[in-house]
Amino acid sequence: MVVIEATVLFELARRALVLALCAALPMLGGAVAAGLAIAGIQSAMRQSDPTLSVVPRLLAAGGALLIFGRWIIALVGGFWLDLWTSIPHMLP
Repeated sequence: MVVIEATVLFELARRALVLALCAALPMLGGAVAAGLAIAGIQSAMRQSDPTLSVVPRLLAAGGALLIFGRWIIALVGGFWLDLWTSIPHMLP
């Protein structure tokens, strides 16, 4: 039976959570910025139609994915490579 130390698993989980945050942050930031901009425009025009804010948020998230997609793929690929190369060192 293979036993891996708890500290190794906790460090791996911490790195995976930080990776998930870094990978999602560009799209979330773009969507939040677009949502705030559209909310400001809608409040200035005294409109309250929630469907008008969905398309700009989706476009902002898609644009962020186009801009930062290569970086996100490199980040996830580097993590995956580190994970696979460190598996022999994790096992006792």
